[in-house]
Amino acid sequence: MRPILGGLIWVSLAPIFYSAMSASAKLSGAYLNVWQIGAGRFLLGLIVVPVIVRALRISLWGQKRFLLTVRGLCGSFAFLLLVASFQRIPLSVAMVLFYLYPAFTSLFSNWVTCEPTPKAAWPFVCGAFICTTIILWPDQSTGAFNLGHLLAIIASVFCAFTLLLVRRLGRENNIYTLFFYLCLTGTLASLGPLLMHDGPILPTQAVGWIGVGAVAIFSIGAQLTINQALVHIPAPKVSVMMTAEVPLVASFGVVYLGEPLGWRLVVGALIVFGCGIGLNLLSPKSPAN
Repeated sequence: MRPILGGLIWVSLAPIFYSAMSASAKLSGAYLNVWQIGAGRFLLGLIVVPVIVRALRISLWGQKRFLLTVRGLCGSFAFLLLVASFQRIPLSVAMVLFYLYPAFTSLFSNWVTCEPTPKAAWPFVCGAFICTTIILWPDQSTGAFNLGHLLAIIASVFCAFTLLLVRRLGRENNIYTLFFYLCLTGTLASLGPLLMHDGPILPTQAVGWIGVGAVAIFSIGAQLTINQALVHIPAPKVSVMMTAEVPLVASFGVVYLGEPLGWRLVVGALIVFGCGIGLNLLSPKSPAN
């Protein structure tokens, strides 16, 4: 009973940390560029993970390093693109579009992990994409489809590849190795453009330092809590619980940031949300017959 209770605590904290990270990234966009936010998030993890690994006396570099690097790049791009979308469209819209990743995961599952998507999943996949059209259909409150919407959708695609590669690589690597490669590639992907950027490399205001610190700390908290949750609770159930991030972040955007809340966003979000839960509940090993 205690392991299950512990798992419930961890899985309840994970979407809260992820929501706090997304909200911090949105608020930091007024003072920081995408590369500063990314560098802050990944650099702190790059410092912390080797210390944890050394204390636990486990392997850091892992197996299949090329795929680990690819996984890290996919996760890094997903985060950077999502942050970029936050700076262009409402936070609530960006998060709903980002949570298309269960549908993209189903599309690419057979190719990446050799796990065919069951036929029962396809209505959920189609439903998620159809209802995205409802959200993106331009009106006075949402405006026309723009780069921010596209960036959120591409971030969702990269997130899907990240999750599939985690599933494939997790059989031979520990969670800290996976997180280390994410931080390593993310730091490099952020520092390169940051150093070539014409603006300042470091935050110029105290609020900027607070913002990048919040993103980094909430990121580590999110990673550790979801990993601990997966130790005690099956992955499909954890995935369902993680969808709580959508209403949490959307509520923050509407209530605190005053973002518009049209009926199409509500209806589309609820259906995308439901389709994501349905896909997560379906076993990836179900036969496709």
